[in-house]
Amino acid sequence: MAFAEKKKALVHAFSSRHAFVKALETRTDSADGETERSRWKNEDLDVSPPAHRTWTVFDYAGFWASYGISPGTWSVGSALISVGLKPWQAVVCLFVGYLFGGIGVVLHSRVAAVYHIGFPVEARVTFGLRGAYFPVVLRVLTALIWTSVSIVQGGYHTAVVLRCIFGDSYWNMHNTIPASAGITLPLFIGLLVYWILTFPLLMVPLPRFRRHVEINSLLMPFAIGGLFIYCMVEGRGAPQTSLSTVGGIYGPDLGWAMVAGINAIMGKTSTLVVNQPDIARYARRRSAVLSQLVSLPVCNTVGATLGIFATNAIHNRWGHLDWNPWTLSHDILDHRWGPGARAALFFANGFFMYSNAVTDIGANIAPFGADFMTLFPRWLNINRGMWIAYVLSVAINPWYILASASGFLTFLGGYSIFLGPFLGIFVTDYFVLRRGNIDVASLYAPGGAYWYTGGIHWRALAAWVVAVAFVVPGFAAQFGHTLAGAAGWHHLYQFSWFYAVTIASVMYFALSFVGEYAPRERNMAFEALAKEASESEMRVSVVDIIEGETASQEVSDKSAIPDSVDKKV
Repeated sequence: MAFAEKKKALVHAFSSRHAFVKALETRTDSADGETERSRWKNEDLDVSPPAHRTWTVFDYAGFWASYGISPGTWSVGSALISVGLKPWQAVVCLFVGYLFGGIGVVLHSRVAAVYHIGFPVEARVTFGLRGAYFPVVLRVLTALIWTSVSIVQGGYHTAVVLRCIFGDSYWNMHNTIPASAGITLPLFIGLLVYWILTFPLLMVPLPRFRRHVEINSLLMPFAIGGLFIYCMVEGRGAPQTSLSTVGGIYGPDLGWAMVAGINAIMGKTSTLVVNQPDIARYARRRSAVLSQLVSLPVCNTVGATLGIFATNAIHNRWGHLDWNPWTLSHDILDHRWGPGARAALFFANGFFMYSNAVTDIGANIAPFGADFMTLFPRWLNINRGMWIAYVLSVAINPWYILASASGFLTFLGGYSIFLGPFLGIFVTDYFVLRRGNIDVASLYAPGGAYWYTGGIHWRALAAWVVAVAFVVPGFAAQFGHTLAGAAGWHHLYQFSWFYAVTIASVMYFALSFVGEYAPRERNMAFEALAKEASESEMRVSVVDIIEGETASQEVSDKSAIPDSVDKKV
């Protein structure tokens, strides 16, 4: 829409109350002939049109490359090292955990790449039109918190940039914020600057956001690689020290520690595995999402491994455990203050700011927008939901959460046990029970194939409850609750993600034989309905092209007729 048209629309919106309400309402697809709005759809809940299917195999690979080789992944290895694992053992855990994550992402991306629907609509297949609100709300809550945490981290990088510009006069300014707030004035200024500078990125429609992913995937290897090389050169020749504060572990303890480490990595990726359809729906081809199977485990493992060895090198030299890139940057400035260090860290942390924002949008903000709009489809689309996420993320004082609520962060770390069962249910339903056949029209129709009992599918809810029930005791033990058989519950919790996914899958499959469930789809060829929908879409496109050419020809012929002749006709 041209600027003049936007200006005209804005003026019209304030011409009357009715016009103002219409301007606030989201658009919906009018091609289906509906005259009344539906609570089940709007422009972004509808199937993504062909014009929006722009993401290629390189874009999905680039998304995970920029996510993995980034400041956010740099410190992932710290949790593995802290329990006594050696660096090479931590690397094994990283790769195995991320490999399982890649498998989960690719499997869950399939339905979106084929039918071009997002996670909130896909959830209606298994949980029902009303029951789908349950997984959506769970995902909304965790997306909001992780968005707020990411904004604080972006503010930390911004503070490094500001220190490089203004020097220690900025970094050592008088702190007027109480210590109980968990943040200093320089860091708070950095957070606000970061929030303002990155807000415009939320205006970019997701089909075009892939360009930022591509740019980010090109910048990050240089920024992360440069920081890694500096650390290795700085630590060269220094006496070797251990990063872990505990001794080495062996035997069964080592085995359980590695299992827990792999499970922790899976927990970190669980939110991304669940909401990946919100990105996969924009795939140009179904095969485009397959690149994630390689890029996710490789790039994330490389990014975290660089962080482990760089931290070890700096620890050897200065005796500091700088797991986070921003604390490492300040440590470098403290030890090597000068024009060269200031310039290098200015650009590096500037790139980190951009990377942090791009990654956060793809991993948390866009999924929040896609999920939250489902609750208010008349007024919200994905972009409006993203704006709400960015405002709420600052309003909840996330710096206080990071500084003082270690128990809350433990809760977030274990949140994967509540999200993992969704993957087991979705994958089993799509690949095993329905054989990839979804009636898209029924996803928006109360009383249709996915209405089940009052809009809720009891099988999915029952499978989720059973899967979660047996890992909750181990989860509660993380907060100091003493339980009978504590060792057993603890070991079960150490592989809780795999357990929850597997049990949910098995239970859902077993319950599908109670009564009749998807009998028509079970007897169809794999993704037969998708093929029919694709052929129908192709016919519509051909008709549109033919009609467009006919209309153009008519206009052309008409324009060639003299006015006098035209009037006579």
